[in-house]
Amino acid sequence: MKRTILVMTALLFAGPAFAQDAVIVEVPQPARDYVMAHPSDPIVVEGDLAIGTAIPEDVKLVPIPDTPEYSYVYVEKKPVIVSTKERKVVYLSK
Repeated sequence: MKRTILVMTALLFAGPAFAQDAVIVEVPQPARDYVMAHPSDPIVVEGDLAIGTAIPEDVKLVPIPDTPEYSYVYVEKKPVIVSTKERKVVYLSK
């Protein structure tokens, strides 16, 4: 019982520390709408995708007109929006 409480307490205090490392980006709705309306050929990415995951350099990103700071790819038939400059995932479709 004491170990369970200790572990839960450690997770409670560690959680906010991990959350501080994540950068939340609000991708404009028109950019999300464009990506949904214009699917691209799907790609395969090794491992799990999450916010902040870098898309490999050999993957061709599709630009989003009127929003040059973002590009996108489709992974497993779902849109993934990335920052064009850093190639890091900023939006995952549910």
